[in-house]
Amino acid sequence: MNENYNQALERSGLSMYAVSRMSGVPYTTVNEIHNKKIDINQCASATLFRLASALGAEPGAVINPIRYLDGTTGRCRGITYTWSYDNGSRITFQYEGEEVTLNTGKDYNVPGRTRFYNDIAEWMIQDYIEEKKWQEEADRQEEAERFFE
Repeated sequence: MNENYNQALERSGLSMYAVSRMSGVPYTTVNEIHNKKIDINQCASATLFRLASALGAEPGAVINPIRYLDGTTGRCRGITYTWSYDNGSRITFQYEGEEVTLNTGKDYNVPGRTRFYNDIAEWMIQDYIEEKKWQEEADRQEEAERFFE
């Protein structure tokens, strides 16, 4: 937590006291953000902008990464899926009583592209269902072949 802020602080070469004086943010707040007692993403926007300005950085460069899709849901073919993040974007859903998690292999995290992420989830679910049906048919044929041997 707060790695981006702490890296910006280190790059600036400033002390926490200097950042406090330059930004007008109380030293205790600067110290608690640095020591991860306060999540910088939970700070007031004025505090965030003041700190970023003192560090010579853009506000977006000092906040913690935000996972826009994490926890969002959608529906495909009557199946409700949920997006999550664990070293890459994943979708999780129930299929035939089984919980299925599919890894997209990518880190989808651009808020303006949500429509595309729903398409991706639908393609992945459709591919999973088709693969499952294909495998069930292959298993049935293999069993039938063994029966007639």
